Formats: sequence, C-alpha cells, structure tokens
Amino acid sequence: MHLAFFVIPVIVMVPILIYLYIWFNRFLTLIPGISDRLRHGLAALLATAAAYLCWPIYRTGGVVISHFLVAGLLMEFIHFAVKKKNHGEIPKIWSFLYRSGILSVAIVAAVFLYGYINMQTVYERNYEIASEKVQRDMKFAVISDLHLGTNMDTDKLSGYLDGISSKTPDALLLAGDIFDENTTRDEMMRAAELFGQVKTAFGTYYVLGNHDPNHYVTEKQYTEEEMCQTLSEAGVHVLQDETVVLEGLNIIGRRDASSASRLETKELTAQGKPSQLTLLIDHQPLGLQANADAGVDLQISGHTHAGQIWPTGKLMELLGVSEMNYGYKRIDTMNTIVTSGIGGWGYAIRTGGHCEYVMIDVRKA
Repeated sequence: MHLAFFVIPVIVMVPILIYLYIWFNRFLTLIPGISDRLRHGLAALLATAAAYLCWPIYRTGGVVISHFLVAGLLMEFIHFAVKKKNHGEIPKIWSFLYRSGILSVAIVAAVFLYGYINMQTVYERNYEIASEKVQRDMKFAVISDLHLGTNMDTDKLSGYLDGISSKTPDALLLAGDIFDENTTRDEMMRAAELFGQVKTAFGTYYVLGNHDPNHYVTEKQYTEEEMCQTLSEAGVHVLQDETVVLEGLNIIGRRDASSASRLETKELTAQGKPSQLTLLIDHQPLGLQANADAGVDLQISGHTHAGQIWPTGKLMELLGVSEMNYGYKRIDTMNTIVTSGIGGWGYAIRTGGHCEYVMIDVRKA
C-alpha cells in the first residue's frame, strides 16, 4: 500500500503531462503569427512547468490539474460529436471555446466551488443500534479526521463541541487524525483543552490515526509524545492498544494499522468483560471480520473521508485499500460504523462525501 502511494501519482502524471502539452499547443494556435516550432517549444515548456507545480499529485495543484484533465477529456468527446454532426466542419464559436479551454476552466471552477462549500458544511449523522449487553440506553459522540487547521479552526470546533455536550453523550470518541502535519502547536494545545471540557459520563477517548504522529514531515511542530501528554493533561484518555473496563462498557482503542507493533484485537477483547458491550475505536476500517470474531460489538472507524475527492473512496474500496468506505455494516454480531470525518486532509475541498460528526444511540434490546 505504501509503494502504491508513490507509484500511482507517477503513473497518473504521465497522461496529465501529455494532455497538458496537447492543450497548450492548441491554445497557442489562438496567437497569430507564432511559428510551429516556437509553439511546440512553448507548449512543452508550459506543460512541464504546470506538471512541476502540481506535483505531488495528491496536493492542491495536483487535484486541480487532475480535474482539469477529466474536464478536458469531456471536451474532447464533445468536440468529436460536434465535428461528426457537422461532417467535419467546426462552427467558429465552438472552435474558439474548444481551443481556448474556457469551458474546461469553468467546469473545474464550478466543481471546486461546490467542493469548498461542501467542505465548510458539517452535518450531524445519527445511528441507532440495539444490544442485549447494555443494561441502559447509551449514547456516544464520534469525531474523526478533523485534520485541524484545514477547514476548521479551534473557535469553530468549540461550537460543535458545545452542541455535542448539550446532547449529554456517555462518551466522546475521537477516532484518529484529529491533528496532522499542518496543525500548529497552539491549535493542538487549544483543541486538547476543548476536548477535555466536553461533559460526558465516561470521558473522552482518543486513538491516533496515521497523520496524528506527524510521520510525513521532517520538521515537526510537536512530537507524538508531546501531543499525547498534552491530551492526557487535558483529561483526554489516549488509548494505544488499551482496554478500559467501565460500568457496563468496555472501550478498546487500537494503535493505527500503520503501526507494526500493534496487538491483535482478540488480545484486547480478552482484557474486558464479555458480558458488557465491547466498543472498539480503530482509525482504519480494516480486519473487520477478525474484529467480529474477537467479540467486538461496535466498531468505530474513520480514515476514508468517504472519498474526499470523488471517486477515490469507491476506488480504494474496490482495490482493497479499505474494507469499508462509509456508513454502517453488520458483520455477524458486530455493528460497524465508518464516518466520513468532520474535516479533510490537505486542502479545503471535498467533492466526494460530506463532513459530519456522529451520534450513536445504543438501545437495550
């Protein structure tokens, strides 16, 4: 999977570079008096510069140029249809629109405007499940994949946490990637304070995602140890392959799947009381059948963002990178919920899925 993270962008960049050359070459035909040799040279130079600016492909520039490629290919199909309908003759107005690329730019702008608005809109997603293991109804609030600083600051986060507190959940579950490489130290410390202030019966529980420890940068704003200590001092329980046995509830927090040293789920469920509801927080929705076999009653995951950029979510699910993209699934006796997250990574754009926090009501069967 880690190799694919680097190989796939290189493969994707090849057709993008070729199309950029074709597009610039065609665009430059609108400039009168330019020689063919100069036009080809400029097109190659501009295509290379654009490809360099949009590397790596999963950053903002790469996402923009990838959408431009798709829009451009759509224009190619339309151009083919127009040419065929007019028996090879191209109307002047369409010729200008096609060569200038105005429509491709407009399509990309519209998609990203929607993506920005979608990223700024946070929904409350509600689930209700039943269990014979609870002696009373329980309620859990879930926040995942905030990536603090991308689309939300701590003031906005505080408003959502106030709303969650007003619903009096039994526990607040933070399912990883609350912070990432771009979260500042001040943002991390303020958010930890806010999480610790949420009023619940059992407290706030935090598992680390793949971005929380800042593995992907060399110059870190803070270390993993400093982050965990700050959270703990604020009253947040950081669980790293740990089982907490409460009255009527077992809460398990796993290390992220990127950790080579994490324990098997069955080792963790063995530390709880089997007669109580066993709730597992695991950032990535992997090993679902093994977790069900280990006696988990409710698994909470995030990580996928429900496909932040369409159609990556479904592609990752089809390729087996994630076993679930989004939503609810029952596996044997285990209820599995994968949230799209309250934010997103890298850029404040979301063309796939939506932002949400989750409220789960567990009713006595």
